[in-house]
Amino acid sequence: MINAIIKTFNQFFQPSFWRVFVKSLIITVTLLGLSLWAGLEMASSIPTTGYGWLDWTIEAITPFGAFLAALVLYPALSSLVMGLFLDDIAQAVEQRHYPNDQPGTAIGVGRSLKSATQLAVTMVLVNLVALPFYLIFLFFPIMSIGLYYLINGYLLNKEYFEQIALRHGDAALHKTLRRKHGGKLFLAGCAIAFLYSVPILNLTTPLLATGLMVHLFKDFNQGQGERSVA
Repeated sequence: MINAIIKTFNQFFQPSFWRVFVKSLIITVTLLGLSLWAGLEMASSIPTTGYGWLDWTIEAITPFGAFLAALVLYPALSSLVMGLFLDDIAQAVEQRHYPNDQPGTAIGVGRSLKSATQLAVTMVLVNLVALPFYLIFLFFPIMSIGLYYLINGYLLNKEYFEQIALRHGDAALHKTLRRKHGGKLFLAGCAIAFLYSVPILNLTTPLLATGLMVHLFKDFNQGQGERSVA
């Protein structure tokens, strides 16, 4: 998996990646800003309780809660936007590193967006349910971080890998490879979730995640005779 990560980072500086990066960045940052604004607006509408200490506490933690919510929801938003460009990124990786392999079949914007929307909705709902625990675990950072990786590591690896597998086969192939390499894929999902949690770097995560999953799919499926070009 380390080799796959290195290959993905090296290709990020190619024009094919940068063009998609700029377009997806504009859309994602706009959606994130709107989400943060909506969170702050909803938080500001919380009525006062009449208890000074409680009102002060609510006012003090509200910005942190809104920021935490935006951080948790960001992977869902960016993955949704990435649905517009997934085929472009996957094709760029395949052409650069696997020119002699059978090229993947584009799954199309419509299907990709549908799948990305399902992921986004699932991530939003699951993370909203877990939000109270995130807030409670602010006093126990290790538990909060562990919960974040457990939830998002699983959801992210499943969605990204499935999208790439569908370019080269069907649902049966995806399930077979997931059963055989589930542990590695979960670690890859955790790596993606980690990138999402790092400011600035998280802006590049959807592209890097897509590239990483292309390399992992190729590695897992190499028994069919596929070979990588350095």
